[in-house]
Amino acid sequence: MRRPLGAVSKTVIVALLFAMIVVLQYDYDRLTGAAARPQALAGGPSPEFVRIIDLGFHSTLAATLWAGTMPEILDLFRGNKEYFPDLQYLTSVDPAFGYPYAFSVLTIPAVPSRLWGGDASDTVALEIGKQGLQYADPDWRIPYYMAIDEYLDAKNNSAALTYFDMAGRTPGVPDYAERFALNFGIGTNERSKTEELWQTIASSTNDEATKERAEAYVARLQIFDFLEEGAKLYYHEKGKFPNAPDDLVAAGIINAVPPDPFGFTFVFRPGGQADIDTLGTSTVAPPPLQQLEAPK
Repeated sequence: MRRPLGAVSKTVIVALLFAMIVVLQYDYDRLTGAAARPQALAGGPSPEFVRIIDLGFHSTLAATLWAGTMPEILDLFRGNKEYFPDLQYLTSVDPAFGYPYAFSVLTIPAVPSRLWGGDASDTVALEIGKQGLQYADPDWRIPYYMAIDEYLDAKNNSAALTYFDMAGRTPGVPDYAERFALNFGIGTNERSKTEELWQTIASSTNDEATKERAEAYVARLQIFDFLEEGAKLYYHEKGKFPNAPDDLVAAGIINAVPPDPFGFTFVFRPGGQADIDTLGTSTVAPPPLQQLEAPK
């Protein structure tokens, strides 16, 4: 029985459309460099081949594969690095898929360094995180976990400050993470060191947006000192410390409470210690993430 001409025509049209999608996808990957780092799993297709035939469903495919890959992180504690080819494969299929980067940055530092053949676990994790910042869609977890690694493992407070700042500015960051990130290092015993680090970042960067951001942190820390000096004068005049920064205005000690560059509210703790209301949220719109410089 002969097939109707219309059915044949539809089949040809569908085939041509599929071929066009394949060609356009391949050309897009070639022009954007998305296929620049392909690495196939043993016995499996290359990431380049997968991107050509999956009709653009890269994230769906990568997410599905990642669900089976995550448990392999446990093998790292037994010295089995099979997880890493999988990670490289998944991030090559869809470099914009952010969760493998974040998951790796969070978990790998717990792996004993002796399993890396001389490389420290935190070094491996941070290198993966840098790939995530370069290739993945903005995901606050990547710089947030990198900041934790830099602070706790690498002992690099300057990089920790910068990565926490990146996390606090990433679209979709939860309130609790934003509050912690933007207020990291403002404790009384940490302010001097934190200010020194931000001064160093401001004076050493060639990126204007990073410089402006660092100077804003320095200005905020100087406001703490300004308010605490006012609290001492208030105590000298009143015999007690102010309950709130507005008390300094009412007493004529300062003309106005300086605004926080990051939109939080200044408060006083017992003993005239200036602080931030960390239960509130920032009212300052963050600058575009891509304009700021990541730590080297």
